[in-house]
Amino acid sequence: ADAYRPFVTANEAMWSVFEPELRRRLSDLERDATIVDRVRAVLVEHLPSGRGQVSEVADRLAMSSRTLQRRLTDAGTSFQAVLRETRRDLAEHYLGNSALSGTEIAYLLGFEDSNSFFRAFSDWTGTTPGAARERLMQTS
Repeated sequence: ADAYRPFVTANEAMWSVFEPELRRRLSDLERDATIVDRVRAVLVEHLPSGRGQVSEVADRLAMSSRTLQRRLTDAGTSFQAVLRETRRDLAEHYLGNSALSGTEIAYLLGFEDSNSFFRAFSDWTGTTPGAARERLMQTS
């Protein structure tokens, strides 16, 4: 049955509509944004495809991993902290604005399995994704 389910992130028609504007915004962001903003933007783009490693983000930003880590340190943070914050923000967005399952959200955030996502979400927020979804749906 899973083989017949649509792939959550693949929709060529939608991509062709959104891609030009997303590329333009990314270009604007790259010109004016802080290093943290730039890393977050790349992570948002790359996490659903499982490419959230520091080396992959550094390559996209046209710098070495060490330079990226040094710039993030200069900004008072680390790659892992930006990754964690980005995943948390995206998880809350998905929970509050979609009917995606926990497994689908885990995949979109680049987790190996849903259990890893559930543990991480609990560490970030002190609650479960289900409880967070209920709270977010009540406030919107």
